[in-house]
Amino acid sequence: MENQETPIYAGENLIEILGLEEFQKKEPDICSVHHLFKVISHPEFCQASNYHGLIYGTFIIPSKKNLQISRNIFAFCLTPDRLYFIDEGSKVEKKVRKMLEEYDDEIKSPLVFLLDFMESLIREDLYTLQGYEKTLNDLALRMDQENADNASKDFLYMRNELNALYVYYEQLTNMAETIDQAAIQSGDKIAQNLLSLYIQRVNHLASLTHTQKESLTQILDMKQAKLSERQNDLVNLLTIVTSIFTPLTFITGWFGMNFVNMHLLKEPWGYPGVIVFCLILTLGQIIVIKKWKIFHK
Repeated sequence: MENQETPIYAGENLIEILGLEEFQKKEPDICSVHHLFKVISHPEFCQASNYHGLIYGTFIIPSKKNLQISRNIFAFCLTPDRLYFIDEGSKVEKKVRKMLEEYDDEIKSPLVFLLDFMESLIREDLYTLQGYEKTLNDLALRMDQENADNASKDFLYMRNELNALYVYYEQLTNMAETIDQAAIQSGDKIAQNLLSLYIQRVNHLASLTHTQKESLTQILDMKQAKLSERQNDLVNLLTIVTSIFTPLTFITGWFGMNFVNMHLLKEPWGYPGVIVFCLILTLGQIIVIKKWKIFHK
């Protein structure tokens, strides 16, 4: 992938965005740390580590349009006097440039800028979760309609997205806690306060996501319960029909043998008598089933 054309500088060279090869050339001593270089060169999830005053890690940010597929992937390395973003073509450069314009070279420290950057990643997430809440309500209304099968597919897709979002917030929380330990060691009160607020916000988003996951699970359980109820009603109906027609089947089978010594076959009232008996038997069964509430829920 192509490297960045020109590093970004802010203040006294506090913030830089580099490609991986550029970062290796600029900071060979840092890249010589095997674990550090392995992490920033092969991002797997959102994480942060603290190694002898160096805070480094990776971001894998899901796109709000498609949480399961589209992602922005980049790494970072925070030294005591500089913040590096190691970016190989994601959208982080545009976001950082916009933030730098807002700062107007008034960056208090690289750590504070990193925390502001992390806060900007979740700034609009509350609206995203509100959109999921609306979608969840719309899908719930479709459960009783003819397209309930399609709604079930949408529910499963939404559950996967909420799972991805919940894992993302859990990873951000772990990152913030790791950075908080470094901030405590450095005695940076501003960073500690920002981290405290950030962790509260991420935990709140994670809690909302978890609540929506539970609501989704409850609706799916209700759908399954309704489906089971319909199946039970069908089984009860088939059982009632079978119970009514079993004696009638026995009678027809019995008289269908046509033995010579079956006297009813020669009687003129034999055929109508059997018909009347079958009708009385059927009516009696129906009355007993209703009165005794057999096969009812």
